[in-house]
Amino acid sequence: MKCRITTLVENCVYGRKLQAEHGLSLYVEAGDHVVLFDTGASDLFVRNARLLHCDLQRVDYLVLSHGHSDHSGGLEAFLEVNKKAKVICKREALDRKFKGERENGIKNAERLDMSRFIFVEKTTEILSGIWVFPDLPVTDENDTHFEQFLVRRDGQLIPDRFEDELALVLKGIEGMIVLSACSHRGITNILRTICSYFENIRMRMLIGGFHIHNSPKEKCDVIVKGLKELFPEELGVCHCSGVDKYAFFYSQWGDMVFYNHTGCVKDLELLDYSRPKGGF
Repeated sequence: MKCRITTLVENCVYGRKLQAEHGLSLYVEAGDHVVLFDTGASDLFVRNARLLHCDLQRVDYLVLSHGHSDHSGGLEAFLEVNKKAKVICKREALDRKFKGERENGIKNAERLDMSRFIFVEKTTEILSGIWVFPDLPVTDENDTHFEQFLVRRDGQLIPDRFEDELALVLKGIEGMIVLSACSHRGITNILRTICSYFENIRMRMLIGGFHIHNSPKEKCDVIVKGLKELFPEELGVCHCSGVDKYAFFYSQWGDMVFYNHTGCVKDLELLDYSRPKGGF
């Protein structure tokens, strides 16, 4: 299975005419299938997709990592561009979310066509070799990133533990690629869950935001310790990790680490299954 991951939107940009914003959107090609992982904060991903020759009408599913606006802000624009794809997320992604007093959840959720949504609660192979992990237990509270985030439940604002978060995995017989957008529940917790499910499968690549920009050193140390046990062959750092923390990870592992900027394209081949599979 040939895999290509094109970053349509990220906080930084290298490339003529492309633009960046605080957000994340990945165009994921795996074999004959295409999945869009998040939409960034606006319709910018649509314009960048044209420049990067990524056809949004080919997308089979839009997978939302969680309900924050910097990952779902382009949702309405996507539903206009692509009339067939379903949206895969957890039901909690539609909850009203806040950072302090500022609302930062999915915009205009009440106007969305719910017939286009598929809500997932358990690990599911949505297409051949493409998996979503919506059940991400927190085994290490030290690697969580919940500070200042709130969610409205039963008319009250309570601390948000990001029950809406999910990860995306591309898996062949002997290797896998893990995509995690913000890792609020902790990238080490997420990787332990995935590696327990897919035992003895090499992690060829991890791309994600780890929500540690401006975090104290203790938060980074927890991730470094966890990654030493579960380190992928390539680590793509982006979005809410911060360029400063990319430099920190690079100092630890050198060229195994790359910054996954707007316009970044990564190609990888995973040994494929011989059987057809997947789909709702």
